[in-house]
Amino acid sequence: MKLSKRTEPHFRVTESGMLLIATRTASHPQLQFPPLDYVHGDDTVEEVPIGPFGQLYTYTVVHPGKDREPYGLAMVDFEPGVRAFGRLICTDGKAPAINSTMRIVPAELPDGSPDYAFGAVAGESA
Repeated sequence: MKLSKRTEPHFRVTESGMLLIATRTASHPQLQFPPLDYVHGDDTVEEVPIGPFGQLYTYTVVHPGKDREPYGLAMVDFEPGVRAFGRLICTDGKAPAINSTMRIVPAELPDGSPDYAFGAVAGESA
């Protein structure tokens, strides 16, 4: 059986802002984020950009220990019905209110690789 691996990143920077990439196939029609890593057979993968804005569904602040700074994690809802998980940027140490409008923003992983995070749109923090 044929097996194809996705190699493109799960986000893109465009003129309108940063977008996440969800995927679906005929055999898996519900949008999925992160995108499908592998596709079996000859199924065609449809990429669906989501963002750059969503609504904050929930968040938590992780306190990893006395020698490391706390960081936020969030789940953000996007049209058309995709909930995405990622880092939460807390401006001035304040987390945004639930249902705040969030923007996908560029971020970096600890190893320096590019990634995405969620930041509140100005005026949306609690």
